[in-house]
Amino acid sequence: MAPVRSRLTLKNKIDIIKCYDAKKQSVRELATQFKVGKTQIGTILKSRVDLLRKWCDENVNGETKKNFIEGKGFEIDHVCYEWFCRVRAKNLPISGPLIQQKAIEIAKTLGRTNFKASNGWLEKFRKRHNIAYKAICGESSSVDHDIVDDWNNKLVEICEGFIPKNIFNLDETGLFFRALPNKTMCLKGENCSGGKISKERITVMLCVNMEGDFETPLVIGKALKPRCFKNIIVNDLGVTWKANRKAWMTQELMKEWLSNFDRKMQGRKVILFLDNATSHPHLNLQNVKLAFFPPNVTSTCQPLDLGIIKNFKTHYRINLLKHVISSIDNENIKKPNVTVLEAVMWNNIGKLTQVEDLSNELTKLVSTIYPTNAQDYSSIDECLQTEDLSLNIEDIINDGMSEDESHDVEQEEDSTDGVDEEKITLKEALQLANKLKTFCLNKSDAVSLSLVNQLQSNFEAIAIQEKKQTKISDFFFQ
Repeated sequence: MAPVRSRLTLKNKIDIIKCYDAKKQSVRELATQFKVGKTQIGTILKSRVDLLRKWCDENVNGETKKNFIEGKGFEIDHVCYEWFCRVRAKNLPISGPLIQQKAIEIAKTLGRTNFKASNGWLEKFRKRHNIAYKAICGESSSVDHDIVDDWNNKLVEICEGFIPKNIFNLDETGLFFRALPNKTMCLKGENCSGGKISKERITVMLCVNMEGDFETPLVIGKALKPRCFKNIIVNDLGVTWKANRKAWMTQELMKEWLSNFDRKMQGRKVILFLDNATSHPHLNLQNVKLAFFPPNVTSTCQPLDLGIIKNFKTHYRINLLKHVISSIDNENIKKPNVTVLEAVMWNNIGKLTQVEDLSNELTKLVSTIYPTNAQDYSSIDECLQTEDLSLNIEDIINDGMSEDESHDVEQEEDSTDGVDEEKITLKEALQLANKLKTFCLNKSDAVSLSLVNQLQSNFEAIAIQEKKQTKISDFFFQ
């Protein structure tokens, strides 16, 4: 009689389920093949749905043999792992004893004075979260290719049952929206390295499916109602505008966005891939399944980081430089200025272009007025921080927010962010459109003329609509 192995890893259990599905083997045959009891095989097959979900959904070590106990122990584990991720995000080295010390500190904060972070606890913590010893003790921020390979092997199973238009990817990026090539190293005298925040930055969150269809971008600024937004409905510009004092993504903002996205996907079966970041909450949604990338593999596994964000930023900087160059000869403009309103309008992600073509166009524009390398200019905010990486334990326990970031924000930008402008009437807009038509005709610019004609047609449609909304009695009682 073959020896019986009483305990199986999660990977062993998945292998049993696969054999059962593929070969339709009996319980007896599976028990003999995997050297376990028939009762154990029966229990595994009954729990196949939960086991497959755990295998696909969670970034757990496949060799884990037992689930972690819920309750206070789970809280300590969760907060300690959040702290670990934040420290590693800063590329700081972490030793085993340091994790143990921090776990004890977390336990005391949570009221667990009898908790002991033993060497056995540390080993289980490491295995639960797939933490390699080299990642704990070393200072290298290189990608663990074993984790990448394991993730890529799981992708087919994770995406099974989802059609391409229902497979989405989400990511945030920081943007220095006023940065010009000659200001690569200094923005308003503030050094932005080492996590410091520039007043001239925004955070842009992009979400796209496999067919290339983008969701409305979420843009996070430092002011809820910048002065340049006066008389303007910002959401009509094709973005969702949010604000907090640091222009960062927070769990509160992400929860709100995910809830809205889930409602929008009603009736569809959707999967959304996103980074395992501190600002990304693990939610159970009705229509959307969240799939989190393993830690520290963004550079190789995050689709938006493999050219799409670069494409978007290059588009933006081309528009910015065109604005600056066109303003040079304008005597009424002492210094070209960019408002957050213009930054929002330039966040154009409607059509993607080959990155090489965009890079060539950016290079030509940069060389027109600046003796700067275009590649250096295009990557100045490549690693800009987009969330709070505070190491304070109380902050982590309270969703990583030391203060209410979403409400206590500036109501206006500073005085350099544009001046108040009078509201333009529809009549004045039509007059301006006629002037633009004359300009295009004089320049023999057929492309611009076509665009202006469309613009004028839209204005006229608005005028007709307003006439229809006017009551006939308005003409008799004035």
